[in-house]
Amino acid sequence: MRPRAGDCGRRTTASAPPSLAPLSERGDVEIGLGAVTAAVSGALVGVGTYEALRAVRVRSICTGQTADPQLDPTIVCTGPLGGDPFVAAVVSSSLSFAFAVPIAVASGFLLRRGIVTRRAWKAAQPAGKMSVRPWSNGQTQFGLTFGLAF
Repeated sequence: MRPRAGDCGRRTTASAPPSLAPLSERGDVEIGLGAVTAAVSGALVGVGTYEALRAVRVRSICTGQTADPQLDPTIVCTGPLGGDPFVAAVVSSSLSFAFAVPIAVASGFLLRRGIVTRRAWKAAQPAGKMSVRPWSNGQTQFGLTFGLAF
């Protein structure tokens, strides 16, 4: 079948129903990635905080400033290669915080773009819409769910 003379070089696009619209048109991908990167940033802040507190404990135990009879058995005052564990904990904490900042910024950008895209997609949808969805528990119960968006 040959294209008509007026259709040469043009693509025809059919609008997909709202449920079949690509994910990136609705902002789902951006919102999902923004949530994941926010969780990673939060985890890095948690690790950095733990390491900073550990550095303070290492310093106080190794300098003999603590009078705690039950010292933390995981803290040693000399690293396996002769390094200072306080410095190692400070470096670990600093790296965690340093990586958390750009990841948090990227999360904010992704979430903002996803929300803007979702609002634009919702604005393009018809205003009053009624839906009927059948449901079943797979065995004995069947029914219809009515939905109205306004």
